[in-house]
Amino acid sequence: MTELSTALRVPAAQYIRMSTEHQRYSLENQITAIEEYAEARGFAVVRTYADAGKSGLSLKGRDGLQGLLADVVTGQRNFSAVLVLDVSRWGRFPDADQSAHYEFLCRSSGVRVVYCGEPFENDGSMISTIVKNLKRVMASEYSRELSVKIARAKIQQAQLGFHQGAKIPFGVRRVLISNDGQRRFLLRSGEAKGLNTDRVVFAPGPPEELKTVRRIFQMFVDQKRSMMGIARTLNVEEVPSTDGLWSERRIRAVLQSELMIGYYVYNKTSKPLSGPCKRNPPNQWIRTRVMNPIVDPKRFAKAQREMGFHRNYFYAKADILKRLRRLFRETRKLSQGIINNCPYTPCAEVYRVRFGSLHAAYAAAGYKCRPAPRRGREYTDEELIAGVRRLHAKFGFVTIALINADRELPSSRMLVERFGSIMEAYRLAGFPTTKEGAVLAAWDRGRKKGREKYSDAELLEGIQTLCAKFGYVTVALIEAAPDLPSRRVFRQRFGSLTRAYALAGVPIGKPAAVRDGKKRRWCRFHEALRCDPTRPRGERGSRTT
Repeated sequence: MTELSTALRVPAAQYIRMSTEHQRYSLENQITAIEEYAEARGFAVVRTYADAGKSGLSLKGRDGLQGLLADVVTGQRNFSAVLVLDVSRWGRFPDADQSAHYEFLCRSSGVRVVYCGEPFENDGSMISTIVKNLKRVMASEYSRELSVKIARAKIQQAQLGFHQGAKIPFGVRRVLISNDGQRRFLLRSGEAKGLNTDRVVFAPGPPEELKTVRRIFQMFVDQKRSMMGIARTLNVEEVPSTDGLWSERRIRAVLQSELMIGYYVYNKTSKPLSGPCKRNPPNQWIRTRVMNPIVDPKRFAKAQREMGFHRNYFYAKADILKRLRRLFRETRKLSQGIINNCPYTPCAEVYRVRFGSLHAAYAAAGYKCRPAPRRGREYTDEELIAGVRRLHAKFGFVTIALINADRELPSSRMLVERFGSIMEAYRLAGFPTTKEGAVLAAWDRGRKKGREKYSDAELLEGIQTLCAKFGYVTVALIEAAPDLPSRRVFRQRFGSLTRAYALAGVPIGKPAAVRDGKKRRWCRFHEALRCDPTRPRGERGSRTT
């Protein structure tokens, strides 16, 4: 009789959740209560979905509930009911309709949700629906009230000078004290208090760190050094930091923290009910004196004004130009590397963006770049078209990779400058096409090559042949070679192109290959190009013989 009753039980899954790791027996208590309910009501628990230490305010991060809903909606389940202890375990969503929506997903998929610890039956009747929605609103209101109480308690603790979380800047330490104010020990990075009655206060760091903090403010305020420049200097001098190498972010954290003048600032931002983080107005900030100043308050105020200038206007054009002129007076020349290595100027990319180009920035600073000497031969239109026809006759098609790899032709950029576009060069050579047609043709060639079988020896021999013919090997050459498969075949066969190069005896690494390829294209283009900006784009650089 017992075996028959067990076989007739309704298969059900149980969902359990606890909000914090401090509720040690919460999950066990839920499982016990659900098992008692299932035994009395004829359910057999066949699967468990659990969310340990997860808040019920959102679906985000609740892998257990997400997995339950996914299995229910997709039909990958072996149960027809879900057992939950009460409405609050299902969720304390700020919007009560969100909880109802997830229950509706289960019900519409043929799975009913049963609340084991509630005084009502979830049978869809009017009374149960009213009570259930009231419970959802009460669960949401409980979370809201609890959030307000916790926020108020944290503010009160911050007013007393106790640390309320967040990372501390360089030069400051955390000290653990007991509830009667007795000092226990210093907390290291990553450590937290073990007793709820203990408190954490602030203290200045070692003398070496305090000396470094004062030096950072001196370099930023007095020497007008940039934050990145300060970080570079400290890293070069191997000044130790509390967490890895110095960076602009770490320097900014030191300069902005009011702990440097002895004040702990709390409640700058808030994130109520797991919602989006928002910045609070300054009148809601909590500022408490917690220790003696590390730097002079006047110097700290100057640093804030300097950072406010950069923060509001990013980089003022007049200011960065003044810094560039100072650099030019000191070095008597300018380049991208010189600018990037300078401690008081922004990077070269800032000048490129603000002035349009580095040459324009150089001119504004009073530095005139000498034009690069023109070298190499000049090409007529007829020679360029003849070279394109020669490649087409040799390979049966023409691509930009073939043009760039051919030693008798300049870079494909030269053809674009001369004829307006690469497609126009193809048309003048006698085989017009479109960009879409060229892409489809390349895809068809790659598909045909992919169907062919190559041995490892044949693939490596192909790389050696390309290296012997052109003096180097690149991805573009491999893709353009008609007797070799695509680069994907090499990667699948040897793990990477770099390993294939090594097995083929081509001694070149990936960074070197990229650098050499850029150098070849750049030199070839500037050696061949004779561009007259006053002429129409399609006729630039043309030369008659």
